[in-house]
Amino acid sequence: MWANCLDGKLSFKNDWSKENIVYFEHGMEFNENSKGVNVFLKEPKSWDKLAEKARMFEQFEGKLYSLDVDCPDYGARLKSRVRDHSTQAYKDLDFDKISEVCSNAETLKQEDLKKSGIVLGDSHALSAWRTDAYLCRNDGQTLNGAINRGFDSWTKRFTLDPDCKPFFLRTYFGNIDIRHHVCRLATTPKDQKELTLDLVQRYIVELQSWQQRNDVELIEVVASLPIENESRKLPKTGYFKGQPFWGTWLDRHYVHMVFDDALRSACQANGFSFIEWPEEFINENDELDFCFMEKPRSVHISPEHYMWEI
Repeated sequence: MWANCLDGKLSFKNDWSKENIVYFEHGMEFNENSKGVNVFLKEPKSWDKLAEKARMFEQFEGKLYSLDVDCPDYGARLKSRVRDHSTQAYKDLDFDKISEVCSNAETLKQEDLKKSGIVLGDSHALSAWRTDAYLCRNDGQTLNGAINRGFDSWTKRFTLDPDCKPFFLRTYFGNIDIRHHVCRLATTPKDQKELTLDLVQRYIVELQSWQQRNDVELIEVVASLPIENESRKLPKTGYFKGQPFWGTWLDRHYVHMVFDDALRSACQANGFSFIEWPEEFINENDELDFCFMEKPRSVHISPEHYMWEI
């Protein structure tokens, strides 16, 4: 995604220590407050592999751009995690030099670009990005919470390029609400439908209000994903209250259908574009087919099936 945003031809390399310019992306679900290194690494090869990656910072003499966030002080982080059982290769790292490289990095954020629209959503928003849009991805953000907070709290930092009209907003929320919250809070079909319709109504009201405040012509809303088979193994980072999902597959499929049907009708009534995922994503059991999902265990669509890649 960032490569599409930047001028010039970029390459992706395992060893970037000798490059003149490096754009460093810190990873999905990056936590600025995390100490970043697991002190319980036990295998020497794990410590050595980490040292090999850290040495790229140590040896780097070019210009470093930190994407999306200010570059953390990886030197201090790595140094704080030295233990007796760390390998010598790790202990011998020049932590001060790594800190110096990080401190000299220039931050480049989405709002520093020039775009004609915004794609706003949770972690799934990456798959629905438009190449002419800023990406405002908020990992773990529910639709309910986003409505309560108000979309302006995210979008106000972006300046739409006056030379690139028409302006647009594309939103992609709801998958997390369907996976973890609706069927946890409502256990009968009647209550699930009522809660889902209320969520959609509030979604549309927030979109109407945002459009009026920001004078943006085009509003696009992305449909929720079909529900994958319950047998799929998911990473614990996607759990809520210790569970990978709440409700049976049939419960969540029902909520997904109610959500999309209501959202589709409301978008049509308000002149919004409703963007649906290809029917090919659904297998003969009405499930999101694993072959379209990111390997090996993610809840997300696989990159080759992103909207901007199809």
